[in-house]
Amino acid sequence: MHPGMILTIFRKDVRDAIRDSRVIVALLVPLGIGIFYNYLFDDDEFTPPPVEVAYFLMGESDLPAQLDAMTSGVVELALTEVDSAADVRARVVDEDAGIGIVLPASFDERVAAGESPPLELFIHEQSGPGVNYVVAALEQTLQEMAGRAPPASIQIDVIASDEDDDLSIFDKIGPRQYFVLAAIIMLIGMNSMLVVPLILAEEAEKKTLDALVMVASYADVIVAKALVGLFYVAASTTALVLITGIAIENLLLFVAAVALYAFSLIGIGLLIGGMFSNANQVNTWAGFFLMPVIAPAFMVGFPFPDVVDTVLSLLSTSQAMRLMINAVSGQTLFGDMWVSFLVLVVWSIVAYGLLALRLSRRQA
Repeated sequence: MHPGMILTIFRKDVRDAIRDSRVIVALLVPLGIGIFYNYLFDDDEFTPPPVEVAYFLMGESDLPAQLDAMTSGVVELALTEVDSAADVRARVVDEDAGIGIVLPASFDERVAAGESPPLELFIHEQSGPGVNYVVAALEQTLQEMAGRAPPASIQIDVIASDEDDDLSIFDKIGPRQYFVLAAIIMLIGMNSMLVVPLILAEEAEKKTLDALVMVASYADVIVAKALVGLFYVAASTTALVLITGIAIENLLLFVAAVALYAFSLIGIGLLIGGMFSNANQVNTWAGFFLMPVIAPAFMVGFPFPDVVDTVLSLLSTSQAMRLMINAVSGQTLFGDMWVSFLVLVVWSIVAYGLLALRLSRRQA
């Protein structure tokens, strides 16, 4: 390969692409959709989270009513009195309640007298931040009832769950960030599966591709056009991230996921571009190729049958989306990230392997 020749072709293609209205549309559409999603969903809008509280009183107590008043405006407390301590625990185990409270007889009087009566508290291990706030508010409520600390010895029993975390992906990262990430996947797909094939098909239609390979190798041409795709992916993704202002907790992971995913798709885009003799054919068939690329991004994080999950785990789009979600959240919401990178690497090897095979046959 010849770096100087690659750079010359790269500069020419970047300038030509900017003048092509079809390329501009392919770049602006996903960018506009991402901005639309950013303003359509407001992750910062506060809605008091609901918290179900089951309680059992062995006597009379004002604690439930005072706890409700203490948490008003921060959480939406739903108090349910049950018939026994066993019922309290059962409701928490079944996840019908996030918190269970059992109070002994004469609880209020014993607190007021300066004693530390036992208060049994059940919390499910999958409880969210609303439950944590209620627990903190409970301690403050007890202090106000007694006028001292600690007014009661709280015995916390964390209930283990036999099921997976049922929180949706929207609960974990918010709909705004999720759909902006999906728009980034769409943007990469448009760049890789439309812009790059358009550039290559345009070269073939105008016979300039034949002229290029007279002064440069096919490898030089392909590398230059792949760099054009990566350049537009980097520029448009950066613009979308800056405009929407989404917070990326793990920037290195995000960049690695975007770069490797774009690299693999561009290889497929170059293969597709070589299938058509003119740009109009690319425009006609672009939607057919784009749908299976973009659709998996909107399926990540939602419950599907095992067979669908297995198929998704084999696709580069879904694996890239998982890595990007982990990067934005700063958490390992999707484990086995090495599998995600492995899938992306395999897709890249397959795409560029087929591309190299096609080029070798063309040169022969």
